[in-house]
Amino acid sequence: MLRASAAKGAMALGTTRIALNIGNTLAIFILARLLTPEDFGLVAICTTVLGIIIALTELSLGSALIQRREVSREHIDTAWTLALSRALLIACGFLLFAHPVSLLYGDPRLGPLFVVTGITAAFTGLTNPRVALRTKDMQFGPMMAMQVTQKLLGLAISIALALWLRNYWALVIGTAVGTACSTLLSYFIAPYLPRFSLARSKDLMGFSSWLFCAQVVGVINWRFDQLLIGLFLPPAKLGIYSVSDNTAAIPSREMTAPIVQVLFPSFSTMQDDLPRLRSAYLNAQTTLGLASLPIGIGLALVAEPFVELALGPKWLEAVPIIQFITWAYAIQTLTSGSRPVAMALGKTRTLFFRDLAGLALRVPCVSIGLAGWGLMGLVTGRLLSSVIGVFVTFGMVKTVLGIPIGEQIWSQRRTLFAVAAMTISVSMIDQHLVALHALPLMRLAVLTGTGGITFLGALALFWAAGGRRPGPETELINLARGALAKI
Repeated sequence: MLRASAAKGAMALGTTRIALNIGNTLAIFILARLLTPEDFGLVAICTTVLGIIIALTELSLGSALIQRREVSREHIDTAWTLALSRALLIACGFLLFAHPVSLLYGDPRLGPLFVVTGITAAFTGLTNPRVALRTKDMQFGPMMAMQVTQKLLGLAISIALALWLRNYWALVIGTAVGTACSTLLSYFIAPYLPRFSLARSKDLMGFSSWLFCAQVVGVINWRFDQLLIGLFLPPAKLGIYSVSDNTAAIPSREMTAPIVQVLFPSFSTMQDDLPRLRSAYLNAQTTLGLASLPIGIGLALVAEPFVELALGPKWLEAVPIIQFITWAYAIQTLTSGSRPVAMALGKTRTLFFRDLAGLALRVPCVSIGLAGWGLMGLVTGRLLSSVIGVFVTFGMVKTVLGIPIGEQIWSQRRTLFAVAAMTISVSMIDQHLVALHALPLMRLAVLTGTGGITFLGALALFWAAGGRRPGPETELINLARGALAKI
């Protein structure tokens, strides 16, 4: 069972994340109607290169501070000094390579965009290291304040500028201002006066070295498809793919993020009690599946009326892409807890080899798909590599914790059965609605209601049939009761 503090932390982060995602979703809809796919494509090129550069310089200093049993002032100062050096390196790198990259892509508009993106990246890397230590003590207030500031302020500025400028600069400037304000806020909510020091660099880098390698491989893995599209397809195609990816990520990846953020500090306290850690991992992973699978797959089932209503007719090409990518994200939630548990045990080398295997799977699947069948071939290859990658991660968890692969899958049985029932019922109802030429709003409302009722009903039935044993269903019910009691 998750500790009470971890569960409360996850619920607090989850509530914040839900509010942010509602705002983020609404902003995407507004920006999608104000801007063009080409605008989103240009920004996606910058953010893709940014993601790779950040990974190539990522030191995971916050994670290293959390994982250590004892942290001194010298550790904090060393983490800040290393982060400052990294931020300056990234900013200078973007300034130097802005023009060559714009020549590589054959678009001079990318030069100024890269300069602003580099400055944004520098601010991202200068976050107060004391914020990470607060999460180690299960104090998530500073992190939530930073997330709210960065996301909502950035979106508000982006929308205002989109109404005025009607071009890609709205996205870039909004992100830059939101990031800078969030970083500055971190020094007010967790007071810290930085000092230059490298005294504890060996301690921090010892944990971070393999994690750094894993992050490099992982980011290249996830950004490779966008790089490929940007090089071989027009920016408008990359824009459609980027918006599809962001939309598909909201229900699955974003719903799991609050729980995953809590798991690392929680698991770190159990690193000397392996049986307890095994039990906590299985329970946490089952909770992750229960929280995200039905919403993620539900979006795939209602993608057509959703896109038509939310994004508009010019984005209808995104419908099948969203459907495929949503399934990929949903499947990956079955292993979301693997990274924090490996980090808590200091098994960062295992993470590296897991991510390396994922890259070896993804590159040929995505490349062959794009070369043979275009954009839809690429997303099909991405889905295939995701399915295989989940079983690779099951094997990693077996190595790290000794939990058999069959037991990991079986722990998700009730959620999987309930999702299957939901998928069948929604698909059948939708066939009738299409035959009746139902309006998109009616289709979306009926399908959403049908899916929710079917999933909850099937889940309750399977849970009762299993004897109503303690598990994620019990914890979610208790958390809901506690929230209602406070209200």
